[in-house]
Amino acid sequence: MSDTSPFKHAKADDSAGFLLWKITALWQTKLSEVLGEFGITQTQYAILASLRWFEEQGEATTQAHVVEHAKIDKMTLSKAIRKLEEEGLVSRSPSSTDNRAINVKFTAKGKKVIQQAVVAIEKADDDFFAGLTEQQLETYKSLTISVISSNG
Repeated sequence: MSDTSPFKHAKADDSAGFLLWKITALWQTKLSEVLGEFGITQTQYAILASLRWFEEQGEATTQAHVVEHAKIDKMTLSKAIRKLEEEGLVSRSPSSTDNRAINVKFTAKGKKVIQQAVVAIEKADDDFFAGLTEQQLETYKSLTISVISSNG
């Protein structure tokens, strides 16, 4: 590196942030291909998948819980849920236990869409990470969780 270069690394791929950028771009491309079949965006999928997870785990299906779980900005989440509601995939209602909370529930159409989308995304996930051994995949997930925890 020259003395005038602002870059810290000799190679671009030595930058953890740049590697994150590249893997994110590849993953988003894959997700867009898969989710296009269902007419939903990646943000909408994250919301719907979170809601489905909450239902299976017996957790609250509030907008605030989705924000915390999926790390989606409140305003972005609100707009996306409004769009999902317009598309007939979810409905919203005030919580009976917390006046500030909004519950989000699936419609019959929404349950069908997320069931199929989760199966498709799980397959895409397996395909995307197929180049890693089981041990490498476990290490990747562990490191990723550590980064998220230290920045969340």
